[in-house]
Amino acid sequence: MAQSKTQIVGEVINGFPVTGVVTATGFSGDGSKLFGVSGFATAFSSDLTNAGSQVYKTSDSLYVGAGTSVNITSDTESGNLAFTRANEITVATGATFTVGAGTTLTFNVLGVF
Repeated sequence: MAQSKTQIVGEVINGFPVTGVVTATGFSGDGSKLFGVSGFATAFSSDLTNAGSQVYKTSDSLYVGAGTSVNITSDTESGNLAFTRANEITVATGATFTVGAGTTLTFNVLGVF
């Protein structure tokens, strides 16, 4: 596969499509439009100079809504372990939450609840 490099000088107004890996010396913005990225908690401040950016909050429960199907199956590379910060999982009527055979699911891994 041939690789190409594009140098952008100036401001990108509407973005540009990229397939593959993007490497940069830095990224800016709050990341609110990123997807496929999972955070473990919400900081009280997004201002990194504010101490609130180092203090977090999170729900103690995970809700699986009706019509939703969740399958948690780990693998030997991960020690057949899966974990959640939640202390409890509520599964609504019409929803399924399955922990695969051989997978150990651990709750409250932060130990805060």
